[in-house]
Amino acid sequence: MVNATFTPKRHPESGIYLFRKRVPERLKDVVGKSEIKFSLQTRDPAVARIRNLEQLARLERAWAEIDGTRGGNSERFASYLDAKFSKFSRAAARAPAPAAAEAPTVAELPAAPPAAGAPKAPPVPLHPLFKSYGKEAQLSPATVKRWTPVVEKLIGHLGHDDAAAISRADIVAWKDALLEGGMKNVTVRDVYLAATKALLQFAVDQGQLPGNPAKEVKVRVRKKVKEREKGFDGEEARAILAATLKPFSHLISEEMAAARRWLPWIGAYTGARINELTPLTAADFIKRDGIWLIRIRGANNKTRTFREVPLHSHLIEQGLLEYAKSRGKRPLFYDPARSRGGKDSNPHHKKVAERLAEWVRSLGIEGVAPNHGWRHRFSTVSRFVGMPEDVRNIIQGHAGGKVADDYGETWPLVALREIEKLPRYVA
Repeated sequence: MVNATFTPKRHPESGIYLFRKRVPERLKDVVGKSEIKFSLQTRDPAVARIRNLEQLARLERAWAEIDGTRGGNSERFASYLDAKFSKFSRAAARAPAPAAAEAPTVAELPAAPPAAGAPKAPPVPLHPLFKSYGKEAQLSPATVKRWTPVVEKLIGHLGHDDAAAISRADIVAWKDALLEGGMKNVTVRDVYLAATKALLQFAVDQGQLPGNPAKEVKVRVRKKVKEREKGFDGEEARAILAATLKPFSHLISEEMAAARRWLPWIGAYTGARINELTPLTAADFIKRDGIWLIRIRGANNKTRTFREVPLHSHLIEQGLLEYAKSRGKRPLFYDPARSRGGKDSNPHHKKVAERLAEWVRSLGIEGVAPNHGWRHRFSTVSRFVGMPEDVRNIIQGHAGGKVADDYGETWPLVALREIEKLPRYVA
C-alpha cells in the first residue's frame, strides 16, 4: 500500500520535485529501462505528494494492464503498448497546462518503448552536447555563461540529461513551467528557448537526433507600449554632456573619470555602441589622408566587422587625441593592472559600460537606455541634417545595401563630410 505521507525527492538545483519509480523485474525487458523518472512540475511539497500518488496510481494501472496482455504474442503486446502510450501523448498535446493544485498530464509518463526488435536510439547526453556545440560554434564566454543555467534548468525539469529522450511535449511543459515560475516571456523566448533550439539543432546537424523537438515551440511576447523615443531628447543630451565637464569625485579612478568625460561625447558624434568604445586604445586612432579616424575593431562589436569612423572636429578641439596619446599602450577607460579579476565572460571594458550607465541614470535620465540612447539620437539627428542612409549605416555599423559603393579611397572624405553636418552640442 502506498504511504500517503511520502514526499518525492526534489532536484538539488531547480527545486522541482521528481517522480521516481523502479520498474518491476518482470517488466524491465518490456519497458526497456530500470527506472521511471519525470518532473512533477512543482516546488510545493504538498502538491508534489498529491501528484506523486496520482501518477503512481496511473502507472500501477498501466503495469497491471500490461500484465493482462502477456497471454498474447510479443508483436501483439508491443502494438498494445504503442497504442496505449500514443494515446497518452495525444491526450497531453490537447490538454491545457496543469493548474497549481492539479496533477500533471499523463504525457509526463515515459515515452512509448520501441517496437519489438527495433534498435533503441543511443543516448545523447546534454552536457557533452553543449560543450561540443560551444566549441564548434565558438560561443563567446559571455554566451556560455548565460546558456549554462539554461542547460541545467532543462535537465532539472526533465529529470534526465538525454537529448534523444526529449519530446516536443517536454519542451512545451518546460516552457509553461518557466512562465508559471514567474520568468518573463521575453526571457523564456530569447534566452531559454533560443538556446535550447540552437543546441538541439546542432545535435540534428550532427546526425545525433532525427529532428529538433523545440523547433516549432513558441512563446507569445506582448509588444511593449511605446511611451517615448528610444534616443535622448535635446534636454537629456545637454544634461549628460554638461555633467561630463564638471569635476568628478576623487573616489573614482582616473580611467572612470575619463570614461564619463569622453564616452558620451564620442557616442554623440559617432553613434557607436558604448561597448565598442570602452576597449579603445591610442592605437585605435589613426590618420589617413589628413583625416583622423577611430578604428572600431571587429572583436569588439556586434557584427564582428571592423569599421573606421572619422572624428568630428568638435572632439578634436576638446582634446580627445591628446588624452588618447597620454595613455600610451594602456586602454583609455580602464587600467588592467588595477582591475578586479575581470573574466572572459564579463571583461573589464563591459564593466566600464555598466558603471557609465549607472552614472547616467543617477543624473535623472529615465525611460531610455542610458548608453544606447546616443545611438538612437545619432540616427535621428543624421536624418534631420540629410545624411544619406547608406553612409549613416556604415558609420554606425549596420550596413545597408549600398554601403559598398562608398568604400575605397574616398570613404574617409565622404564620411567626414556627412559627420561634420551634425550640429555641435553646446553643454
